[in-house]
Amino acid sequence: VSELQKGYSQVLCQTLSERNSEITSLKNEGENLRKDNAITSGMVSSLKKDMLAKDEQVQQLRQEVNQLRSENKEKGCQLEALSSRCSVLQEELKKGEAQKEHREAQEKELKLCKSQIQDLEKEIKKLREELKKSSAEQSMISKTLREKSKLEHFRSQVIRATYGGVKPHLDKPVTDQQLIEKITQVTEDNIHFQQKKWTLQKETQLSNSKQEEITENIEKLKMSLDSCQACMKMSCCSDDLKKEIELLQYLPVSPPVSGLQKVALDILRLSQSWLEATEHVLRDVGIQLSSSDKGDWHFSHTVA
Repeated sequence: VSELQKGYSQVLCQTLSERNSEITSLKNEGENLRKDNAITSGMVSSLKKDMLAKDEQVQQLRQEVNQLRSENKEKGCQLEALSSRCSVLQEELKKGEAQKEHREAQEKELKLCKSQIQDLEKEIKKLREELKKSSAEQSMISKTLREKSKLEHFRSQVIRATYGGVKPHLDKPVTDQQLIEKITQVTEDNIHFQQKKWTLQKETQLSNSKQEEITENIEKLKMSLDSCQACMKMSCCSDDLKKEIELLQYLPVSPPVSGLQKVALDILRLSQSWLEATEHVLRDVGIQLSSSDKGDWHFSHTVA
């Protein structure tokens, strides 16, 4: 029994040991599985994110593809329009080349016409120059004839004007030298007459000027004498009369009025002397002379 127990204990110990080993192995395997599960979960999450990103990229690529398709379609339409435009331009270019050829032909024909016109213009210019030269010669001849006729007419008029009513000898025509001598003589006579006429006019003008000057001097002398007379009519003093005499003395007059001026001055100086003597006598007897603002003189008697 003890051996059985011992054997059973050994078997049990061995079994427990195996179980412990198995449990440890399972624990390790569980830990590994947990780790693998965590890694797998992370990978799954990452894959999901990658799938979402890929889906977004695919969606974006689809949109870009659709956009490119629409753009290609538009470009195809534009290409077709450009192709049709190129066809039209090619046709127009062909027409332009045809028109250019036609224009070149017309230009050649136009150059030929211009050349012919220039030749005709040269001929016309030559004819005009000849006609102008002929007209100038004809005008010169006509002008010469007219001048000659005028000269002859003028010569006959000069002869008639120079000789007056006296006709020259008919059997001997008047020569140019005789005509010049006669014109010179008539001119000298005319100059002499004009000089004599001018001298008479000058003398007449001088006489009139002298008469006007005398009249003007008489008027000046009359005005000065009137002023002196007015001064003497008032109760004036000798100083006032002296001023009037000085004005009369320096009055610019010419002969014969200056003679009258001298006589008047002598008379007025005599009156001035008499007036000064009278004033002296009045002062000696004690009568003082005083003047008012109006120029009138008043007498005042003073008793010594």
